[in-house]
Amino acid sequence: MGDVNQRLFLTRYLPEISGPILEVGSKDYGNTASFRDAYFGNEYIGVDLSSGKNVDRVIDLTAGIGDLPHSHFALVICCSVLEHVRRPRDMAENLTRLLRPGGAIYVAVPWVWRYHPYPDDYFRFSWRGVAELFPRIAWSNRLYSTNVPDEFIEIPNDGSGVDNQLAKYTEKRKYLPYLQVHMLGIRAGESGEARTVEVPHAPGVSAIDAAGEQYLRWYYDTNVWKRLNYRGVRILKNVMDLWNYQEIIHERRVEWVIETGTRHGGSALYFADLLTARKAAGLVISVDVDHDSLQIPRDGIPGLRLLMGDSASPAIIEQIRSLVPTQRGPVFVILDSDHRRDHVLRELNAYVPLMQPGDYLIVEDTCINGHPVRPEFGPGPMEAIDAFLENNPGVLRADRSREEKFACTFAPRGYYVRA
Repeated sequence: MGDVNQRLFLTRYLPEISGPILEVGSKDYGNTASFRDAYFGNEYIGVDLSSGKNVDRVIDLTAGIGDLPHSHFALVICCSVLEHVRRPRDMAENLTRLLRPGGAIYVAVPWVWRYHPYPDDYFRFSWRGVAELFPRIAWSNRLYSTNVPDEFIEIPNDGSGVDNQLAKYTEKRKYLPYLQVHMLGIRAGESGEARTVEVPHAPGVSAIDAAGEQYLRWYYDTNVWKRLNYRGVRILKNVMDLWNYQEIIHERRVEWVIETGTRHGGSALYFADLLTARKAAGLVISVDVDHDSLQIPRDGIPGLRLLMGDSASPAIIEQIRSLVPTQRGPVFVILDSDHRRDHVLRELNAYVPLMQPGDYLIVEDTCINGHPVRPEFGPGPMEAIDAFLENNPGVLRADRSREEKFACTFAPRGYYVRA
């Protein structure tokens, strides 16, 4: 169990996880925040030194991993625990053993804190101290928190500036505040430290292609893409695709963006900013079946129009036709809603006829169904593209050079120009 800031940090930077979760120090004392509730539906194991509420296994993780499976967990949570164990390095090594390659670990420890024995209180850790305990973890998020809910201080890569921030807190409060260190990281592969990863490649496959596929698998399977924000709004994308998109919009002088799959609204906001920067005459039109997850205003954002409904339905297509004039500049269409083959094929059949020669099309998430991630998904966007191209030869021209620019994309064989 954790405190308010620990749960807030974890659910903010890792709101979703695919795979089993291990919580160390899980015992519920009645005044703590639940991580288990935040990840309802995941396999979840709570470990503590003594039995009680929210404890599934009683194991001393400084002595070994007990009956827990090696390299099994997609997320390990270790909050306010390492200061209480005599051999924190042994525990850190065992936690790393339990974490699957590419899995995430969240560690929260006191830096400036009161004495609080359970069963005793031995250590205080700086963020560099935590990194020393876990040499095979690459840390991506580091913050201090105080004992005030949602009060955090970012720790830069080199640690600079933090002392000045702490001085301000001291001056403000007339005493040195409580400070915890929060760190979220990813475990490297079986060999070497987090920053030394080998990239094998098969005969006939270039090292660049092999490295790109390996990075894509890591990027996707670790859910890094689910922890991205644009101007504070979640944006579920590959950052290299985002860079491609802004280059396409500016190089091709795009005036209109049509997006299916608004979700949280991060990409809609991103596209609206790009069109505003271009002083484009058109709009971003973003469609989703509901707005339950929306994190942006439904109206009032310049250059953005949100529509709600089935993205491939005649009603939505007619609304889009009414918004986009016949005499207009280049259009950028991005299909990123329901990824099942039949739905994507309906979208292609509905949106490609709206496009004019030179307009640009992206079909997102063609990487799923084993291309190369999520082989269990079933026919998806890539299969929809194959069916569309077979039935409509010569309508779309693949833009492979753009797709292959960074050797890693969520849209392999998904970049097209309207012929």
